[in-house]
Amino acid sequence: MNSQIIVTALFLIGFVAIIALTEYLHKRFSLNSEFTRKIAHVLASLSSLVFIFVFDSFWYVLFIGFIFFFVLFIGKYKNAFRSIDSVRRKTGGSYLLPVSICILFYFSNKLDNTLIFVLPILILGISDPLAATFGMAFHNKTRKITILDYTFDKTILGSMVFFLSTFFISWLTLSFFNYTMKEALMLSLVIAILNTFIELISSKGIDNISVPLLTMMLLLLVR
Repeated sequence: MNSQIIVTALFLIGFVAIIALTEYLHKRFSLNSEFTRKIAHVLASLSSLVFIFVFDSFWYVLFIGFIFFFVLFIGKYKNAFRSIDSVRRKTGGSYLLPVSICILFYFSNKLDNTLIFVLPILILGISDPLAATFGMAFHNKTRKITILDYTFDKTILGSMVFFLSTFFISWLTLSFFNYTMKEALMLSLVIAILNTFIELISSKGIDNISVPLLTMMLLLLVR
């Protein structure tokens, strides 16, 4: 049997295991669904980093992404996954995550560019949930961002954490991919500033696709 088919099956099993874990944590320890949702987000995002090293065809990733999307969609319709869908706000972020992963992999595979998959996924899998966690945990000690009398659904602390996390993740990753110190610092600053802004204005989970795609485009523009 093709080894990539076996890996595909293992990832699908892993996906089911992630949902089972978050459902267990939500029910057994009464964890807020916002937190269990972020746990699923982190595990699903970061585990997908392996795709770039094990799959040589986009179709395997597309198949995984389709199953991922379909299960989440049916789960939402049936109200099956309380640990993911029982949040008060309206969001389609869980559906957009597999879409982002598929798009990033397609271009990374097509252009033979590992970086445009790895860095966006790292930012998506770490910066976004980290910012949301800090924003929720300290919401009583920080304010929401207001620009020209419009109040965004993002906190000052959350956006600061997102900026710092994105900057350091970008700097370390770019350095690993042999960018010079000056190139890595300058590009990391640009990526952090623009992504913090796009994350700020992206509502209802749209940042799950806007942030990684913006990162990919910036990387393609500079090299």
